Amino acid sequence: MRKIMKKRLFHLPRIAALLLLACSVILFGNAECKSEEAASKTHNTLSDGTVISTVSDSASTENAAEESRTAVILGRPEEEDTRQEAPAPVYHDSVYNALKKQGLSKEHIELWCDEHPVSTLNKLETLEPAMQKKVANAASYIRKVNPKISAKTAWREAMALVYYSVKYGIPSDLVISVAKAESRFNPGAQSKSGALGVMQVMWKIHNAMLRNKGIAATREHMFDPERGVEAGVLILSRYVKVYGTLQKALNRYYGGIAQSYLKKVSNNMAHLQKHTANTGY
Repeated sequence: MRKIMKKRLFHLPRIAALLLLACSVILFGNAECKSEEAASKTHNTLSDGTVISTVSDSASTENAAEESRTAVILGRPEEEDTRQEAPAPVYHDSVYNALKKQGLSKEHIELWCDEHPVSTLNKLETLEPAMQKKVANAASYIRKVNPKISAKTAWREAMALVYYSVKYGIPSDLVISVAKAESRFNPGAQSKSGALGVMQVMWKIHNAMLRNKGIAATREHMFDPERGVEAGVLILSRYVKVYGTLQKALNRYYGGIAQSYLKKVSNNMAHLQKHTANTGY
């Protein structure tokens, strides 16, 4: 009996160790299966049948990266360039009518503005309707008086005559009438006495003032249709302020007392008013 008890006592620790090992294997296997099941499971189903996705963080990150790459390749509507071009200039009806009668369109004005970025013609759209009508009327009048003047030059001169008449406080009808009397709107006009440009400005007398004002740095600037106009309008406005009357100012501008010159300017104003009545501008 004692021998039998000794054998049992000898084998019990081994049996216990084997049982412990078997339990560990079973428990480890179940845990691994549950882990694999949890990792492979991508959704849960609620009691009402609603399916809720449970994508892992790594999968979400991969999906987001893939969507980003796709957006770069294909482009998303919400990421498209939303910048818009500046609206095209809109002018008064009189401008369109005057252009049409000359076989032109607003695209011509836009082209001339691009060619001359500092031209007063770039300000046409900003003028009040009444001033735009004066520009349209002046442009048509210039070409009627002197058909040799190009359309571009006529519109640049017209805009300058109206714009600078407002700037220097002189009636535009007077300025236009003087320009007609002096050169018939020819920007390249030059007299034997040295008078230059549209308004026949005496460069040798006024060059210092014109340089200081930034209107003209050289004699050749007087042949620019807009610089020449500004120079003449500025000088005429100064004479009106100094002498007090239009007659005396015109005498000073002409360079002496001449009734014929005053009469010519007066007749030009009447002719311009008649043209205005006919065009309706």
